[in-house]
Amino acid sequence: MVIAYVSTIEKECFTRLREYFDDVVNIDSIDEFISFYASHRNRDVVLIHRVESIHTLEALENIKFSNNIYIIVIGPDDINISLRAGKIGVDKYISRNDVNPEVIKKIVMYSQTIIKERRGKSNIAVFTGNSGGVGTTTITMNLAAMIAAKHPDKNVLFLDFAYTKSISNLFFDAYQPEKSIVDIAILPRLELDELFANGLMKYDKNLFFIPGIQRHTDREVLERAENIQKILAFINFAKQLFDVILIDVGMFEDVELEIDLQEIADQIFVVTELSIPSMSILKTHIDIIDKSGWYSKTHIVVNREDSFGTITKDDAMMILSKDSLHKFEVDFTLPNDAKHLRACWNDAILVCEEFPDSVFVKRLDEMIQRYFFSPEIANYPKSKQVKPSFFTKVKQWL
Repeated sequence: MVIAYVSTIEKECFTRLREYFDDVVNIDSIDEFISFYASHRNRDVVLIHRVESIHTLEALENIKFSNNIYIIVIGPDDINISLRAGKIGVDKYISRNDVNPEVIKKIVMYSQTIIKERRGKSNIAVFTGNSGGVGTTTITMNLAAMIAAKHPDKNVLFLDFAYTKSISNLFFDAYQPEKSIVDIAILPRLELDELFANGLMKYDKNLFFIPGIQRHTDREVLERAENIQKILAFINFAKQLFDVILIDVGMFEDVELEIDLQEIADQIFVVTELSIPSMSILKTHIDIIDKSGWYSKTHIVVNREDSFGTITKDDAMMILSKDSLHKFEVDFTLPNDAKHLRACWNDAILVCEEFPDSVFVKRLDEMIQRYFFSPEIANYPKSKQVKPSFFTKVKQWL
């Protein structure tokens, strides 16, 4: 989330907001904001505009905004200006007599709920681990396969954006893929035939995937600013084809691509373990999440909860919530099912296919019911359903 405070005066709110949020900028005029907004079309944007008259307010009227913006106007205690603000689409009008940093902070946090509603009932879930080896990829791959198997009317896409050499393709029977996510990132045009020719693959019925990077040198391709924009455009395009998109970004790193992916996600799952070192690393990640405005869509998942030497959940929550805007809690836990997981990992087999009755798989099933197909989430609007022509085109390109 990016907060743009447009004003040349009374910058107390702007200064204080920097204590709560990371991306806060001060812009002198609406004309300058238009250029700023154009360069942040893939981010959630909160515009805070201080006006002194209806004439100043009307500068907003002819701007074509997307569904990624929430507009707050601070102005005189004047009913005519307030009514005009509502008429031109301002989300919240605040009298300058009532403004203080705490009020603005609460409204900014609430804005994320409104932006999410405007984007519709898509389900893009990003999975990230606080360190390597905590099980992020194993969890994400198996969830993708289980969602597809249990909900054959939903099309599921698995994406691997881990910055290390990908191995998820091995579990989806693509041992030496000729194309990867890098090829999607440099596509000149987004069309279904181009996707199938450049990395999009079908694993089983309604489960599709794109292999992650196959060479360490590919990382620099993904980090280029122009390619990040293409990747985000691809995901927005994919939302029209797939009901559920699961993205594995591997170990969390404070880099632009990962930040942007978490920004556009409907849900963020942070995978960790209950140990002091894990909590210390996770605390840094949580602070970024908190100040980016992602608190409401973030779920902390503890893997191998019952392993020897773990700390308690209460201790973990105390560490995570210290000096944070919000109180973070452990939302979901998974058991230490090393016997089944180790056997599957060594042979590159999905646990849900080899050991469908294992405690790990049963717990993942509960995770699906809670976060992906609760009554509120499962009722996709008809406009979000994949069109029958999609399957026809799939057959043509497989």
